[in-house]
Parts: sequence; C-alpha cells; structure tokens
Amino acid sequence: MEGKTAKMGRKGPKPRTKRELIIATWNHLGRPAVGEKQLRAVQAAIREQLGKGGLASPAAMARVLADEGAELRHPEVIEFHARWRELQIESADKDLKGLNNFISGKPFRLKQAESFIRKLETLRRRAERPGDQQILRRLRDVAISARQSAQSLARTRALTESARAEQAEIAQWLGVWIQTPNLSAEWLELRRRSPEFRKRFAIEKDR
Repeated sequence: MEGKTAKMGRKGPKPRTKRELIIATWNHLGRPAVGEKQLRAVQAAIREQLGKGGLASPAAMARVLADEGAELRHPEVIEFHARWRELQIESADKDLKGLNNFISGKPFRLKQAESFIRKLETLRRRAERPGDQQILRRLRDVAISARQSAQSLARTRALTESARAEQAEIAQWLGVWIQTPNLSAEWLELRRRSPEFRKRFAIEKDR
C-alpha cells in the first residue's frame, strides 16, 4: 500500500486542504514511522488529488506529520528532501535558461516582454506553493536584470524614439511584476487597454 497512491477509500469528509490530505494519507497508511517510502506515498496522493502544482517538499510534509505525533526517520527524511531539492533546482535551471535572452542587452518587443512576464509568473507560482525561497529569489533577480536592461536601452541614442519608448514601457511592466507579481497580469491587461497605451503603441490596437 505504501508504494502506491494511498486512495481515500474510507467513508468520511474529503480532505479540503493540503495539510488535511497529508494527515489523511498517513492515517490511511496506518500511521507508520515516516521515511522516504511514506513521504512518496503522500506525494502521490497529493499529485492525484491536487495536481503537480500542489506538491509540498518532503521536509514540509514531515513537519506536518511530526505535529500529528508521527515518528520521523530523520536521516532518511533529510536525505530524501535533499535529493528532492536538487531535482527542483535542476528543473528551475532549465526553465531559467530560457529567460536569459531577456537580459542579453538586446531590445525586445512588447509581445516578447508579455510572454516573458507570463513565464516568470508561472515559475513563481510553481515555486511559491512549496515555499522555495531560493528559486523565488532567482526569478526576482532575473526580472530585476531584465528591467535594468530595458531601462538602459530606453536611454540609448542607438535606438529610435519609438523603440526607446517601447523599452521604457517594458521596464514599467517588469517593475510592476517585481513589486506585485500576483497582480501583474490584471494590471497589464488594464494598461494595454488604456487610451495612453493605445495612442503610444499603435501596433497594439488590433490585439
């Protein structure tokens, strides 16, 4: 049972939160001592019911179960968490490589910047769920570098006036994401519909 997804076959209210699901899965396993095998079973249950985006780190799950009185196999939990973190960082590195073009010092268009910000936000939400502060900091650093690049391009005489205005606009978008990432999509939609934006960037009128 532990090596497979622990399905909630017993009657009773369905777990409503991730914490409740972690505890319910452990109870369904028979409240064993917790090591890698048990945490993998909990992860499988979370993935099945909440999707990949709902996953919690092994350390976070272990803390929840310890609060419920579970005996932890500490060395096993620590080793499993370390391997899990390594995989998360490797995955984030691959995603971040695709963002490097935006800090290369080359000018980008508004559509490209919009796509960049959407990807930043997708990665941020993915890292925020398990509370991965290291990846969140790296995403913020990438956004800050991209904003600085856009600000620099907005001041250079090597670009036309309209191109400089576009870079200044992109820098503003990035500034909003850096300050309030969870509101950036809504803000950007309102910004693109504003008369000022439509007048300045005629290319956006038909979007």
